[in-house]
Amino acid sequence: MQPEIRPILAELKRRFEAIYGDRLVKLILFGSHARGEATPDSDIDVLVVLKGPVDDWEEGGRTDEATADVCLQHGVLIQRLFASEDDYAVAPISLLRNVRSEGLTV
Repeated sequence: MQPEIRPILAELKRRFEAIYGDRLVKLILFGSHARGEATPDSDIDVLVVLKGPVDDWEEGGRTDEATADVCLQHGVLIQRLFASEDDYAVAPISLLRNVRSEGLTV
């Protein structure tokens, strides 16, 4: 992980903790930033792991404003994905397998 994105991720995590409280299990950086292959134009990919059922549409709406604020404040693009704690742990979805293998917990 490049040092310049650490404060961005810390701010995003703080915002999500305020939204979700104990429901937030973890925030995981994945993609080019996690692999150390990011370019100046790379977006920041994060997986938001939550307790209980997850509806991507609802969670996206719940976190849109906080994410947009962080993006505008730091001049970056953040892509969020959401998964339940159970799905993250065992789902045979290739994207989640990749996040489990390369992801970095924030």
